[in-house]
Amino acid sequence: MKKELTPFWETKKLSELSHEEWEALCDGCGLCCLHRLQDEEDDDAPILTTRVVCRNYDLQNCQCANYAQRHTIVPECTPLTPKRTGEFHWLPQTCAYRLIHARLPLPSWHPLISGTQASVVPHGIIPLDPVLETEDIDLEEYLL
Repeated sequence: MKKELTPFWETKKLSELSHEEWEALCDGCGLCCLHRLQDEEDDDAPILTTRVVCRNYDLQNCQCANYAQRHTIVPECTPLTPKRTGEFHWLPQTCAYRLIHARLPLPSWHPLISGTQASVVPHGIIPLDPVLETEDIDLEEYLL
């Protein structure tokens, strides 16, 4: 009888993941690339999500246009790192980083479960009809 291995995301904490494992957890939905708004004077104010996507996002290919250089191209891009997992409350509830941090299972459509990146499409940025960020865009006009 063949013994099945337990997936790494079920046996490790986020802080224990290798760089490759960390990157594999990202489902590529793009929802973290959407701009969010919060009252700067009230840390307890809700975080509101918009349909406006980062200027470095490639709308045609539905992914970061230059993932490797994203923090250089867009300095305000929030680094998602194992040391910051406690801050990830603003990420979508379906985000693997949030789920694993909370010790919850990955959804059946996650590429690590489904075996295909295409399974993310109905759960990602595409259904939201995203708008690319420009200098003159009013984010409040595009709240979800």
